[in-house]
Amino acid sequence: MIEGFLDGLDTSIEDLQKKFYGLCTGRVIALDDPWMLGRVQVQLPFIDSLDLQPWARVATPMAGKFSGHYFIPGLRDEVLVGFEQGDTQVPYIIGSLWSAESMPPMQSPLPQIRAIRTLAGNQIVITETPPSIMLQTAPTPPSALPAPPSPTGPHQTIAMTSAGVQIMTPTQVQITVGSIVVTVSPAGVVAVVGNSSLSVTNAAISLHAPAISLVAEGTVDIKGATIRLNS
Repeated sequence: MIEGFLDGLDTSIEDLQKKFYGLCTGRVIALDDPWMLGRVQVQLPFIDSLDLQPWARVATPMAGKFSGHYFIPGLRDEVLVGFEQGDTQVPYIIGSLWSAESMPPMQSPLPQIRAIRTLAGNQIVITETPPSIMLQTAPTPPSALPAPPSPTGPHQTIAMTSAGVQIMTPTQVQITVGSIVVTVSPAGVVAVVGNSSLSVTNAAISLHAPAISLVAEGTVDIKGATIRLNS
């Protein structure tokens, strides 16, 4: 009878030891989820390194069928982990952590700046003072949020500010609508290519250039109340 009680006590203690009611930090060690559920494998400090490390579901602000916030922690990222009913085999990633090893983009908290930045340096930066939204491609310096727009690169910037919308790039800007393609190159060439007619309507149009060439495969019509040539 006593032996049965002791065996039951040992089993109860073993069951309790498998539970962890609380939060802990872990480290991501694998991303190739065999179930393809967007899980990551985490290494937990209190589980023997020889044991199988659990796969953790990632909690996000929104998750739906083929939709939601897709921000998966990367390899070696430090994460904050909770457990379903204390079961260490059913972990959940509830957040990611910066540390002395993985520094934040800005060391001093600045409440007037919000940003999403990838490891390569792609970033979306929202600034309250002055109000602006910037979209920048990598590479951008990690210590500047946002990075100063540059016409020579290496990054490219779309900036929306109180002064207007600015696109700054070292390569070219191209706008495609249907079959019409408008391209602006660093050499100063503005090209409009398409199989439709081009219409420009304004109160007045002024062209100033060292040379102007008009070439048409068909008829050229010039109409006006008064037409002056070399006046």
